[in-house]
Amino acid sequence: MVALTTDPAPPTRRYASVAHRQGRRRVVADRLQPAVVAHHDRRPATGLPAGSIGEEAFADPGAWVGFIALPPGAASGWHHHGEWDSYACVLAGVLRWEFGPDGADAIEVGAGDTGRMPAHVVHRDVSAGHEPLSMILFRAGEGELTVNVDGPDRA
Repeated sequence: MVALTTDPAPPTRRYASVAHRQGRRRVVADRLQPAVVAHHDRRPATGLPAGSIGEEAFADPGAWVGFIALPPGAASGWHHHGEWDSYACVLAGVLRWEFGPDGADAIEVGAGDTGRMPAHVVHRDVSAGHEPLSMILFRAGEGELTVNVDGPDRA
């Protein structure tokens, strides 16, 4: 007879360790195993648009996950993400993506919402709320993460 307990042992947590840096991108030792990057293990993100501050959690071939913060009213420089599609999950504040001819088009992503910016779309990130913008970015693609440009296309 097997005895059942009502107080199971807590699950074992296995944290990912950084095996090495490959160029400017961090590679987790074994991509075939589940992994966690604790908040204190995130590294300063590279390849962000001018004016952005962020941390990188994962940089795997074809996928990137990071955290970005902007103070109220701040804006990144104009840029696009080459072959990368970007997904932003806003934790606090309001993200306004300005894009289109002369930057005249915009969408806003509020706290709790998730937005998608397709590859190659020239845009800038604006912290449009009264509180600091905090978001998690997920990117899928390949090549350079960010290509800074002088501005949007002209109308």
